[in-house]
Amino acid sequence: MEPKIVYFAKAISEHNMTKKLLISLIILAAACSTAMAQKQLLVGFYNLENLFDTIDDPHKNDNDFLPSAKNSWNTEKYTNKMNNMAKVIASMNDNKGADVLGMCEVENETVLKDLTVNKQLKKMKYGYVHFEGPDERSIDNALIYQTKKLSVVSASTYPVIFKENPNSKTRDILMVKLMVKKSKATFLVLVNHFPSRLGGETESAPKRNNAASVLRGIYDSLSKADPSLPVIMVGDFNDYPTNESIQKVLNAKGHVNELLVNDLFNAMYELHEQKKGSHFYRGEWGTLDQIILSNNLVNCTGKICYKPASVTIYKQEWMLEQEGKYKGSPLRTFVGAKYLNGYSDHLPVYITVEIKK
Repeated sequence: MEPKIVYFAKAISEHNMTKKLLISLIILAAACSTAMAQKQLLVGFYNLENLFDTIDDPHKNDNDFLPSAKNSWNTEKYTNKMNNMAKVIASMNDNKGADVLGMCEVENETVLKDLTVNKQLKKMKYGYVHFEGPDERSIDNALIYQTKKLSVVSASTYPVIFKENPNSKTRDILMVKLMVKKSKATFLVLVNHFPSRLGGETESAPKRNNAASVLRGIYDSLSKADPSLPVIMVGDFNDYPTNESIQKVLNAKGHVNELLVNDLFNAMYELHEQKKGSHFYRGEWGTLDQIILSNNLVNCTGKICYKPASVTIYKQEWMLEQEGKYKGSPLRTFVGAKYLNGYSDHLPVYITVEIKK
């Protein structure tokens, strides 16, 4: 019996050694995996819905957002609005804040300064990019980014000129080239706010087609100059992924398997098919806010890659109406002349991109 006992003991010892070896290998593999883990960035967009200061600018159409206006846009309401916008942005990305956030409906540089130094955002050390634009409502596109992680390589704007009515003014397209500090990888963000549907969807569609044509032209020029440059288009396009401006003029496809070399990928398309949205109108959610990507981001041919299925409409209960017939819709600052002390009529959207080591 003794040999059997010895053999059994030896078997246990070998089993324990094997088990320890396996555990060691698992720990080592996990450590290697952590060491080789890809850096991730959250890149998003948020329509801030009328982020105006309270000061009268004689060169801007800001009459609805002054203390003397019917909405009595005073310091208290401005401070509330700023705190509310900062709360949303700070809570994103597991309370680490968006790394890059394109924005629209920003009046001027002053409101961006006030936003980025707000106590809820100050620790995130946001920088901002903004140019004064020609829009008739005096609202511009802008971008904020975390300066600890990213730096601006270049920035500029592109005007959207309407062929039929060149005197009609709308938002410029903002272009910002960013560099990830540690990896030196670069990518480009184009921030958009296409013309509204005022006057009817069909009647206003040519203006959005015009804006999409300008955006596509910018992308084609950039792609020709540097085919490897990752491009992320964000914005309130005031059209859905299936509308002509997005699907035909911009040529943004909804499914990865449809992509050809020069096609763009609309990350929001699938959510649109699921009838999910960032904007609530007449009882229905819609995906007016979209994120559209260059082919190389989706195919992961460079240093920066789109993380598949990471597109998200950011929604928290406290950002929504809690009662009444609009329960569950975005809680706005105003509904008509009624002050709600809310956030925006849009919800933020974002994707995650991964930076290869």
